[in-house]
Amino acid sequence: MQESLFGEAQEFFGRGTLGATPLAASDPALNNVIQEVVHKGRGALEQRFAAVFRASVDEILDGRRTMRFDFSEVSPVEKSYLGAKVEILARDEFDFGHGTSLDYLIGGHEVDAKFSATGDWMIAPKNVGEILLVMEASEETSLFSVGVVRADGVLLRPRETRDRKRSFSAAGKGAIHWLIRDAPYPRNQMMELYREAPEAIESIFSSSGSGQKRVDELFRALQGVHVNRTTVQTVAAQEDSSKRVRDARIALQGDGILILGYHRRHRAIASALGIEPITQGEWVAIRVYPAESDSAARQALIEGVAYRLAEYCDGPAPAPAIPNE
Repeated sequence: MQESLFGEAQEFFGRGTLGATPLAASDPALNNVIQEVVHKGRGALEQRFAAVFRASVDEILDGRRTMRFDFSEVSPVEKSYLGAKVEILARDEFDFGHGTSLDYLIGGHEVDAKFSATGDWMIAPKNVGEILLVMEASEETSLFSVGVVRADGVLLRPRETRDRKRSFSAAGKGAIHWLIRDAPYPRNQMMELYREAPEAIESIFSSSGSGQKRVDELFRALQGVHVNRTTVQTVAAQEDSSKRVRDARIALQGDGILILGYHRRHRAIASALGIEPITQGEWVAIRVYPAESDSAARQALIEGVAYRLAEYCDGPAPAPAIPNE
């Protein structure tokens, strides 16, 4: 089993797993599957599924190779693979077994994974009567749901598609035992940044030169923004985000810009200057200026010199060198 995806997503949440609906006593196998999924969540089911959905979409976007961040630019063929990606990452994250005839083996029972971006799952004839782990996630709303249901024929609409698949009726959707319902998962940061500052993002991507130059421009243009690893990889079109940030830190030092990360010393500086806490896999750029002896602004002592956040009217002053991460 690969390392959990939950590590970087845990800071996104302030609450734990949402409670499941009451179990149906008439279906012991279904109950067992529900209990086993909750157990495998280890008290963080919502957070860990959220990480699965964010990672799945990011892998389809593949920003470090394609520089894409808008899911609408993904081809229909790639979008069709999203369900398979969710299935694979969920199996790895929760250590679900491989089924013989269906996707998973959970609590000794065969379970099929069903993903939909719209909540309209299509049920093949082989799945009728089987236990399903139904999952829904939308990049438009950044909300997701996860539930368990047995796909009894009476819960499906009678109308079939050409390949004989059917969807759940209203009663069928009502029979789903929701483990998580309409919960947030981490947003696509590049899309958020583009909506808030389209000119800055367009300038970053249109800048000539290497991926390193684009990363330099990212931190120059978006000061005070907590930038995550996926965003750096997308802008750089390279995988080694930490090296790109280290090099940008050197390149921007002369402009008075510090790039702070998760290193203990960096977080202490951020706290002293009133910057929101930096979590693992994040960086934030700030411009600093030597603090005057009578300054009332918040200050951080860096290499024996007091610094404050720079103001618009402050002239050029190099940033101090601080230990790299």
